[in-house]
Amino acid sequence: MKILFCGTIVPEEIEYHTENISAAGNRFQSNVVRNLQDMGHEVYQYSYVGIDISKEQEQILEDRSENSRNECYVIRSRGILKSVAKYCRIVRQAINDMDIVVCYNIIYAWILLPVWCGNKGIAIVADYSESISYNNMIKKLYAWVQLWSMRRFHTVIGLSANIRSKLRKRQRFLLMEGGIDQEFYDAFSYCPYQKGKRMVFLYSGLLSRVTGVDILLNAVKKIKRDDIIVSITGKGPLEEQVRQMAAEDERIHYQGHLVYTEYIETLQKADILINPRNMNMPENQNNFPSKIMDYLAAGKPVVSTKFVGWEKFVENIAFCESNEDDLKACLEDMIEKIKNGIDIYHINREKARQFEWKYQLKRIFGA
Repeated sequence: MKILFCGTIVPEEIEYHTENISAAGNRFQSNVVRNLQDMGHEVYQYSYVGIDISKEQEQILEDRSENSRNECYVIRSRGILKSVAKYCRIVRQAINDMDIVVCYNIIYAWILLPVWCGNKGIAIVADYSESISYNNMIKKLYAWVQLWSMRRFHTVIGLSANIRSKLRKRQRFLLMEGGIDQEFYDAFSYCPYQKGKRMVFLYSGLLSRVTGVDILLNAVKKIKRDDIIVSITGKGPLEEQVRQMAAEDERIHYQGHLVYTEYIETLQKADILINPRNMNMPENQNNFPSKIMDYLAAGKPVVSTKFVGWEKFVENIAFCESNEDDLKACLEDMIEKIKNGIDIYHINREKARQFEWKYQLKRIFGA
């Protein structure tokens, strides 16, 4: 099949040097495109780059657009109205030759996409903040327009089951929490905790209140023991707070934003993997913490707040409520379990295998 993928993908070298790009979102989209290609589909990737990037980075994307028939990048910094009009024109010209049109999330550049592509349209809704999340009327209006667009796609793929309740009754809905590559899965082997060494906690991802980094930092403050290291990687609005705490507490190690190979190495060295996402915030009701798939595939013990759909992972993850005291207690309990010989490697790896990209995408696009 010929598939048009409308997304916000940028090459890793640009992602690494740009503040406002979601590394998880970028990797998710790249994995979808690459695995569809591996399945034998002809995939055309049209990206709208709705962030400010340098002139050098713009040139990189323009060169890639010119030298590849399957990649196209339209850049907002050339003027928002002009860039959206250009993107819409290019997409509308391409739709007629496509069997399927897929978009990642609902953004302003392709609000009208379901109208243009009819039954060909599939929306992957990885994240959606409802109007109730905003005080600003313009943002509320944008959320309503996004919902209008979402409800007109033939098929919606949600990372959270909550998305189903937002759709029309006749819309096709599929749940797909995320995926794991076989290559990623193979990067980890059984590595039991070595008695006597300092136990390494790891959080990797966006540094924000939404992802619960402030909850994690406050929980660590309350853990009165010196035999732990708290490794934090990523970028985001709470980066300065993380840096400050790392300067004050020698147990906290901030490693900055890592390239993919460094991220794998950091996962390999960790003993406890943490997802402290603040589920009291409305922004988290329509998404899924993609790092959970990585954590399970690594085969390490995982501590997490109760994200939407957590019930299917109760045998694999130690869950807590979204507050610092509960997270502290859960982390301390996991420390003792590890020291007493808990072995979660095989059960977590087996769970992760159920979510390999090749299985996830076959459910939607066929063999």
